[in-house]
Amino acid sequence: MAQSAHRRLIQGMLANYPFVLKNLKAYAGNLYRRRVLGSSLVVPYSAIFYATHRCNLSCSYCTQKNPEVFSEELDTRTTIRIFHNIRKEVDTLLITGGECTVRPDIERLVIASREEVGFRSVLIVTNGVLLDTKRAMLPYLNGLVCSLDAITHDPSEPLSKSATVPRVLDNLLMAKEILPAQAITVSCVLEQWNLAEAERILEFCGKHGFVFSVQSAQTNGKFPNFEFLRDPRYRDFVERLIAMREQNTVRINGTPKLLRTLLLFEEFKCYPTMFPRIYPNGDIFYPCEVLRRIAGNVLDDGSISAAFERGRRLYGEVPECKNNCFLFGNVLSSYYVEDFWGLAGDTIRNRAQA
Repeated sequence: MAQSAHRRLIQGMLANYPFVLKNLKAYAGNLYRRRVLGSSLVVPYSAIFYATHRCNLSCSYCTQKNPEVFSEELDTRTTIRIFHNIRKEVDTLLITGGECTVRPDIERLVIASREEVGFRSVLIVTNGVLLDTKRAMLPYLNGLVCSLDAITHDPSEPLSKSATVPRVLDNLLMAKEILPAQAITVSCVLEQWNLAEAERILEFCGKHGFVFSVQSAQTNGKFPNFEFLRDPRYRDFVERLIAMREQNTVRINGTPKLLRTLLLFEEFKCYPTMFPRIYPNGDIFYPCEVLRRIAGNVLDDGSISAAFERGRRLYGEVPECKNNCFLFGNVLSSYYVEDFWGLAGDTIRNRAQA
């Protein structure tokens, strides 16, 4: 049995060698930085670009509705220049917002990011409402992440996701005609009111072959809400979700260990510079968006590393975080650095089974 599992892992590594090579190079670079240079500023793995602060909805848990740091959108050509500077160090770009599809040039930006700038992988995060009006970008995406907190239609609050459910579901099925089902992730933010809805979203993902992703709503966008842990419905959902992930009965984002840390608020060490966050005008945060400190500007400084080096001179090394914000990317950075081989093995096995 062990030999069979080992053989499947080797086969998966060979089948996904560009992905494996990228991860090994980043792992080696980060190991050198931490062990030899004594730095907690790790190599960027992928970049998160906020295309806009605007949104066509008003979700209760959104951390972007009233950003403490604000930046103006730049014109299309200048934004593509930002992409070129980002591409110097990472080959994966995640475009988010606000709601990135309210930006009129989003199709042009996505197409240019692949065709002109040469990103190996481009993903967008969207609420899905306007996807049918932005179909031209879908063939250029490697991944589509659609946020959904309910699947029951409730038109009583026009700016809620519940009010837009029918259109979003239709748009997800439309996207499935263009993208592979496993390239589409439905992301659910858990609150106490929507636990039953999360169950239904999970069933919807299983039915259509989508990936289910989840995290808990954060208090003030920064801290876990420990009230969730006192709710038996929440804990039951989390345990069943982890069991389903262990059995691979539904596509679920994250390893079982990562999900437990993320949803039960277990201790982890964050490496925020692994996923640099860049605002519409090119401003980049150091070390993370939550601390609201701008390191520099990718457009002006020429690269992510140059902006980060400026941030290090201004603010010092990445601090030890006392109150971890349990966002998926933050927890992922911890497992990537602290449990690389466990994360890699699980990811490769999961890809091989897809």
